[in-house]
Amino acid sequence: MKFEARLPRDDVNVTPTHPLRETLWLLLGLLLVGGGLLAIANLLVDRLIPYVPRNWESRLLPDFEELAYRPQTEEEKTRLKRLESLLPRLTAHWSKAPAGLRVGLLDAQEPNALAFCGGLVLVTRGLVREVESEKELAFVLGHELGHFRNRDHLRSLGLGLTLNMIMTAMSRTGSGRNLLSFSGQLTNRSFSRSQEMEADAFGLSLLVAEFGQSDGATNFLQRLPDPANAVERLLAPYLATHPLSDKRIEALRELGATTR
Repeated sequence: MKFEARLPRDDVNVTPTHPLRETLWLLLGLLLVGGGLLAIANLLVDRLIPYVPRNWESRLLPDFEELAYRPQTEEEKTRLKRLESLLPRLTAHWSKAPAGLRVGLLDAQEPNALAFCGGLVLVTRGLVREVESEKELAFVLGHELGHFRNRDHLRSLGLGLTLNMIMTAMSRTGSGRNLLSFSGQLTNRSFSRSQEMEADAFGLSLLVAEFGQSDGATNFLQRLPDPANAVERLLAPYLATHPLSDKRIEALRELGATTR
């Protein structure tokens, strides 16, 4: 038999599966793995957080007091005193309120309030200008106290650190890190929406305990602007950390009807 040399076939090392299909499966796998690991991390954080002493927060974490805005005018000083007098009135209805809770202003124009590790609540200058009643302000503070009660601020910090470790372990390329980050953000933000609803319920209970009724709790939320365009409205339920205002208002009204 005479040997005839032949060139190898062009498709020897080519997979029969379309490259685009393989890429899609790879991306889907990374999303599922990243989201799954973050969900497991969330369960572990939830189990461990109750065992972390509250006084560790101020020792191990930065001093967020540096973020507080110092009032420059008499009007701003009055608004800060209003916050400082309202906080202990609300915490008086919380039997297990930790020591060291305090409130201050944040130099920002958008209406918002933030709970920081260590017991600090910062309310933006824009928010204190927008509230029209003491009840509205009490609900905002009560909501942030709800985060302290559930230690959501510490959970978010733990999940953020865990997500960074997962991204570092699973990917060395920029595109992979971005994909895992997006997957983790969606999962983390879904947890955040649940935490926000629980904080709403606790804030409403403090409002009722202080004022005897829940009327006025949703007034501030009703004045918040809706997403600006169709794309924002479409993505808002998935990318917003806070529940949409209309859903929050509906849930609060239903809850308020049972607590009056």
